[in-house]
Amino acid sequence: MSQLLIRVIHSIPDGVALIDTVLRHYPIRKVRSCKLYKRGLNDTYLVETEQQRYILRVYRRGWRNKQEIDFELEVLAFLQKQKQPVAYPISRNDGGLTTEIAAPEGTRYVAVFSYAPGRAVNENLDGIKSYRLGEALAKIHQTLDEFKSHFTRPALNSDYLLDWSIQAITPLYQH
Repeated sequence: MSQLLIRVIHSIPDGVALIDTVLRHYPIRKVRSCKLYKRGLNDTYLVETEQQRYILRVYRRGWRNKQEIDFELEVLAFLQKQKQPVAYPISRNDGGLTTEIAAPEGTRYVAVFSYAPGRAVNENLDGIKSYRLGEALAKIHQTLDEFKSHFTRPALNSDYLLDWSIQAITPLYQH
C-alpha cells in the first residue's frame, strides 16, 4: 500500500536540526542546546551556549511575509542602536537578519535574538512597575519618531486591524 502525501499546516522544527542548519550562519559558538521554549503564533526556541543565551524564532508560514519580518527586525535593530531596552536581532555572518528554511508547509523564516533577562509582566503589576513600564514604552515610541525603514508593512489602521480580520475569519463562521 502506498503512502499518501498530505498538506502540513504547521510543523515544529527539531532543535538539533536548527543548530546544524541555521545557527551555523550566526556568530554564535559552542551551542549546547536549542530547545523548543514556546509554541504560539511563531515557534520560539531557547538557545544556550557555554556563555550566553539567545532566542531563535521560526516565523509561522503565511502570517508575515519577508518584507514584514524584515521591517520588524529593522525596527528592533534601530531601537537597540538607540540604546532602548529591547531584545534585538543578531546579524548572520553575512550581515542578513533572517534565514530561510524549507519546512513541510513551505518556506519559513528564522531570526535569532539577544536574550532579555528578567520576568514577564504579569497580573502582579503594581503602580510603580506600571509607571516604569509606561515610561519605557513612551521612550521607545518617541525614539521611533526618527525611524525610517527600507521595508514596507501594512499600516495599522482600522481597515487592516478590523476589516481585514473580519474578512479573514468570516469563512470560518458560516452560521
